Amino acid sequence: MTTPHSYTQIVLDHYRAQAATHGTAASSTMHDEVTRTKEVGVIVQVVDYLTARGAKPCELVEIGCGNGLLLDLLRDQFPALALAGVEYTPEMVSLAQQRDIPQCRIRQGDVRSLDLCDASCDIVVTERCVINVMDRADQAKAFREIARVLRPGGHWVCVEAFIDGLKVLNEARAELGLEPNNAPHHNLWLDKHVFIRECEPFFDIAEPVSVDRALAPSNFLSTHYFVSRVVYPAITKREVLYNTHFVRFFADMPPSGDYSPIQVYLLRKHVAPSPTT
Repeated sequence: MTTPHSYTQIVLDHYRAQAATHGTAASSTMHDEVTRTKEVGVIVQVVDYLTARGAKPCELVEIGCGNGLLLDLLRDQFPALALAGVEYTPEMVSLAQQRDIPQCRIRQGDVRSLDLCDASCDIVVTERCVINVMDRADQAKAFREIARVLRPGGHWVCVEAFIDGLKVLNEARAELGLEPNNAPHHNLWLDKHVFIRECEPFFDIAEPVSVDRALAPSNFLSTHYFVSRVVYPAITKREVLYNTHFVRFFADMPPSGDYSPIQVYLLRKHVAPSPTT
């Protein structure tokens, strides 16, 4: 069983290696180009929806910003949006700062204890961040910290990996005689029931598509995972290979089923009721 100290070193070692190998490339932390592209697309779509309905330019913080790729893209898409990034691994912080993103402060920080003021931002984005917190109690701390730094009515665009998606994926793999997939050694994928239980005191939790039918459903990556992690290895009798022509051919198919661990949720921080007079 990992302890907070032991898992911290596991996470730092992994992301230091990613920083050294991939630098500022999009392949850093996610070698599957289709997955990365779809993740970024969903986040941009939801942020566009939120900022279009805001009364003023919003303040967005990406927690676990890695090498700054997403923040760089968000700056291009939303020039009026106030941006900031928080990243745990010092080498990743350095890479993100090297991008010199205009009007975007990037600092070292920890999602379990954020150096941000209460109610200081309108939007928080996490892209596979909380899963690096390899302890359920510490994950709960992270949920509370995200709630703390959001203003009432603010939103958390949550793109994280869940064990229920892994379970369904492995059921499909087993039907075709494939060995189960496992979560990476540096992750603890979220338990959906625990996630909902710990977040409900602070947030309303929804699929983006339930907020607006033009937005992505939570299973936005399901078809891609079925094709790339079930169909491809079953046909070829090979291990999962990323970025093949076969997988890219099906990349634009609409999502179906619940085969992807990586899912998106839109959480809105509760607004305190007005005091009675």
